[in-house]
Amino acid sequence: MKNRLIIFLLSLFLFIPSIKAEDKDFKIPNLKEIHKNIRNYNSHLYYPYLIKRFLNNDTTFTLKELRHLYLGYSFQEGYNPYRVNKHPEEIMKLYSQPTHTAAECDTIIDYAIRLLDNFPFDLRQMHLLAYAYKTKGDKEKAQIWTTKMRQLLEAIRSTGDGKSPETAWYVINSTHEYDIINSIGYKADKYVFVEPNYDFIEVSENPDKTEGFYFNVSRMLKEYERKYKEN
Repeated sequence: MKNRLIIFLLSLFLFIPSIKAEDKDFKIPNLKEIHKNIRNYNSHLYYPYLIKRFLNNDTTFTLKELRHLYLGYSFQEGYNPYRVNKHPEEIMKLYSQPTHTAAECDTIIDYAIRLLDNFPFDLRQMHLLAYAYKTKGDKEKAQIWTTKMRQLLEAIRSTGDGKSPETAWYVINSTHEYDIINSIGYKADKYVFVEPNYDFIEVSENPDKTEGFYFNVSRMLKEYERKYKEN
């Protein structure tokens, strides 16, 4: 069942227009500046304003706003860098099926919305929402969630090129590392932590002989240390 689940989740990326694997115009984020901007009540980058727009399915964000939305979440008190969702057996069975009825799609939708209430940037649940709405024939809602997914992926991709620790992609959740890799056509194979703040994800053999990609997890490590690590 686990293998079928993985195949099903990966197939959901077919609903996202392909993203180029080359990042020429990335900009390494200034986290101090982002932290300052999202606390400025008079700024359009004020975090409560950004997250309200996102939760209301506003898809008119600029890239700068998206970067503040995504990375700024890691400065919110409710942020849990290593949040793990343990899915009930009923949901796991649904995920392992190759096709779904309208009623089953409703169950997938309800469950996804519940999880997104806890972590609004759960890309895999967004994938499932897009899939379920598309399967039900609700093209408008499917497109909204596809756009939200793509915008968040673009925000992450804009932070680097993943080719070295110095140009690593910034992520606030470890699952996003695999989501990025899948979205650009690679298959994750092995994880290695690189001191002091990087994950290196090795990828399976591929035509361009890419060995893997680097991710900057500094915000995850810092918040885990601050909030959760026992003294």
